[in-house]
Amino acid sequence: MRNGGGAYIIVFTIFTILAAIPCVFLEMVIGQFSQGGLIKVWNLCPPFKGIGIGIVISTWLYNCYYNVIFSWFLFYMFKSFSSILPWSNCDNSWNTPACVSGDTVVGLTYTNVTNVTENAISGGTPNFTNITVPGMTAAEEFWRFHVLEITDGLDYLGGIRWPLAGCLACTYVIVYLCVFKGINVSGKIVYVTVGIPYILVTVFLIRGCLLPGAMDGIYFYIYPQFEKLQDPNIWIEACRFSLFSMGIAMGYIITLSGHNKSNNNCFRDAIVVCFVDLFSTIFVGFSFFAIVGHVAFKSGVTVEAFESSGFNLGFIVFPEILTYLPLPQLWSVLTFVMLMALEIDSMVPTVDILMEAFGDIFPTIARRRRLVIAGILLSNFLMGIMLITQGGIYVLTLFDWYAYFPSLALYATLECVVVGWFYGIQRLKGNISVMWGKSAPRIIMIAIRFICPVLLMIVFCYSLYSYRPPKYGDYIYPAWATGLGWAISSASILPFPVVFLWTVYQTPGSTLKEKLRTSLTPNRQWHLQSAEDSPGDVALEICTKFHDENDDENVEDRGQKDPKRGLLSVDADNAETES
Repeated sequence: MRNGGGAYIIVFTIFTILAAIPCVFLEMVIGQFSQGGLIKVWNLCPPFKGIGIGIVISTWLYNCYYNVIFSWFLFYMFKSFSSILPWSNCDNSWNTPACVSGDTVVGLTYTNVTNVTENAISGGTPNFTNITVPGMTAAEEFWRFHVLEITDGLDYLGGIRWPLAGCLACTYVIVYLCVFKGINVSGKIVYVTVGIPYILVTVFLIRGCLLPGAMDGIYFYIYPQFEKLQDPNIWIEACRFSLFSMGIAMGYIITLSGHNKSNNNCFRDAIVVCFVDLFSTIFVGFSFFAIVGHVAFKSGVTVEAFESSGFNLGFIVFPEILTYLPLPQLWSVLTFVMLMALEIDSMVPTVDILMEAFGDIFPTIARRRRLVIAGILLSNFLMGIMLITQGGIYVLTLFDWYAYFPSLALYATLECVVVGWFYGIQRLKGNISVMWGKSAPRIIMIAIRFICPVLLMIVFCYSLYSYRPPKYGDYIYPAWATGLGWAISSASILPFPVVFLWTVYQTPGSTLKEKLRTSLTPNRQWHLQSAEDSPGDVALEICTKFHDENDDENVEDRGQKDPKRGLLSVDADNAETES
């Protein structure tokens, strides 16, 4: 809505093709070839194992607060079964004299809401600076004063919201039931949780298009405001979102690709997945803007009046929009069921990411899968308790602000640099030939080595340039909270330099240059992986090629140049069998 409607769709499509497809393909290849998780995959270049550890830490933090959002959706779904939607009127115990309901767009510009609330409760004269209609919508008061029972800030978190605690407990039970049986079961569950949103979005689109004003919303959505293309922010946001929507450098693709058969065609999968994501995103937009257009028509305002994002969009604007539809209880239940299904699609792979990483580090303990998963979810639940206090929204916003900033863009950039330059395109081509016997198009390799690193570096630099301190609504976080946020961010970044320096230091060699060169070579586990996944003669040919081209200087350090011995790092007794 803020990026020019159809103009943004054009740019988003361009970056999906230029950046998302090569990055998805890259992660699929190394994940499938390693047949492991985020730690094992970096055997291809051991000093960079810190990337995997950093992503695992980000994923754990993400799980802590993302499941809280699911519990909010669950709470709203329960409330949707009321005879009258509780956020549709001002006749409830939590409403204030400032509450406004009816056919109005009050509250869609959220300025000075704290002052409005304080003055309304105290009986004073409210200050409605920059608010077109005085007051606060019933949907916003339901969110702030009933769901959250929000406090004034981080200095006072208040008590636990026990209804939300119950919803959070149900959330973790649902997640556990989805994942404790392993990838075979959770993979089948995803067919349902992906199918439900597609069905419901189609229903919303059909119903929305039958409402007056819907075409105005759709026109706003698809008509490109070309003058917006002069703003570099739109290009940066489109690139960033195209990567984020595919989960680049978030561990999903690498971990899930580790469960593929070794002869699976990753290039085909990358093309299909990225275009399905692109078309799905555009399709959902039609459904949303059709309904927004109808609400704007009823309220007598333009579609632009509904510009919003984040928690305000999910828990204030859209619930209010649902009250304008016929049978609002039905649409509300369906909406929050759809949102919960989408949340499950995001939560299930995160648990698998943590489980696979745990298995890479502690293979013996990880065999007790159900117990390990229970431990992971319990740790997330205990941390999540802090986020469902009355002031928990401030903590959650802080987590959301810093958990992936700026590590996501940094690690995405490093993935392309490491594989494209340190590991080498020739090695990557060899892995592809070993797995499904074909080579990827040359343009993809060029994109991995040149185009993607440049685009990702721009996004990373822009993320730092455009940084601003966190805030929630009108609440400005104190300096100590910003420091805490940077500590959260550092928790996922520090493992990279620490592991890099430690690995280089531990590598045999008489000079720093020799240590660095040797450490950047794929280690013993990666060589054995290439042998295990290949027919005998092909394995020897690929391994010989790798070392002849890249490692002649270090042959003496690892064994004889005979591919049946030193290059595969096997002892003499097992040389013939392993080869």
